[in-house]
Parts: sequence; C-alpha cells; structure tokens
Amino acid sequence: MSGHDHPSASDSGADRDVGLPPLPPDPQTLTYVELWNGAEILIRKAGEEVSGSRWVFLSALLMLSFCLEAYLDHAGPLLFGAAWREGKAAHAAKDAKLRLTLVCAACGVQLEARHTYRTVALTLLELRASLGQATQLRLPQGKAIRGAGNTPPAPAWAAYCRRNVVLDYRAQLRLLLGKLHARLPADGRGPLSI
Repeated sequence: MSGHDHPSASDSGADRDVGLPPLPPDPQTLTYVELWNGAEILIRKAGEEVSGSRWVFLSALLMLSFCLEAYLDHAGPLLFGAAWREGKAAHAAKDAKLRLTLVCAACGVQLEARHTYRTVALTLLELRASLGQATQLRLPQGKAIRGAGNTPPAPAWAAYCRRNVVLDYRAQLRLLLGKLHARLPADGRGPLSI
C-alpha cells in the first residue's frame, strides 16, 4: 500500500484495525499548519509576568522553527519533485539553512540581509540547532557559576523569550511563508492556512 492509499469502508474487516475509523480519502492536515497552531496556543498561554513564561515563549519559538522546516519540506517536493527526497544529492537531506536558500531561490523570493524575515528565519533555525545539539553555555575560567543574587546566568537565547520578540518573529515568519506560498506551483499548493 502506498502512502496515499487508504482503506475504504468496503475493505474487509480482516484488512483493517478493529475499532479505528477509516482514514479520509484526502487528509488535509499539514504538519507546518499544526506546528503554527501549536505556537499560537503557546503564545496565548504565556504572559510577561507569569513565572516560567520564558520557557513557554522558548517553546513557541521552537514550534515556529519546526513550522519553518516543515513548510520547507511541504514546498520542496512541489518545487523540485522527486529530487527533493531521492538520490545521493537529495535536497531534503541538506542543512535547513541550505533548504531555505533553495526554496527561496526556486520561488524567486529574495533572501538578503536587508530583509527582516531572513534574519528571523535564520535565527529560528540557529536556535533550533543549538538547542537540539544541547550546546552548553560556557563561562570563562575563574568566573562565578552563579550570577547576581545567586541565580544562574541567563542563556544566550533568553533575550528572544519575550512577548514582543515572539510576536515579531511570528509576523515575519508569516510574511516569508506567504511570499513563498504565493509562488509555489498551483497544483497541490492549497491555502497557506496560517
């Protein structure tokens, strides 16, 4: 059975899992949309004065970075066909920043330093990579491990974990994805839904 074949109501009971409803013939759930919606929920839950909101904002930023990567994997096959996932030089296996560059170039979307959405996209991808690789905050030898008031020093990414930053990043990511989406081939594009 291919990834697009789904059991139908006429399939025999022996061929289907008992108790599970059949899958719709054309599911409309897109990973990048689900991740975007998850980030939206986290943003609504976080508050500037709420203890631990830094972690909620960080989670929202990570969801936005996953959303960007999922969108690249949605757009890539529409732009590059089988070359996106197949062969020795498959684009899907490349670094996320390179995939972003490829998709932007194929869509004719400028990815130059003067565009804020570029900085946002690259920062989201770097944040995800550094947290995913568990990059540690290193202090110079001889420095106290604790900061003022005996609290641990803030990690480098803490500056991004504020409501205004997260809202700006969300707006810039929506702008970038909207530009890319408008230039995808009409077949299979569908609505952006974010």
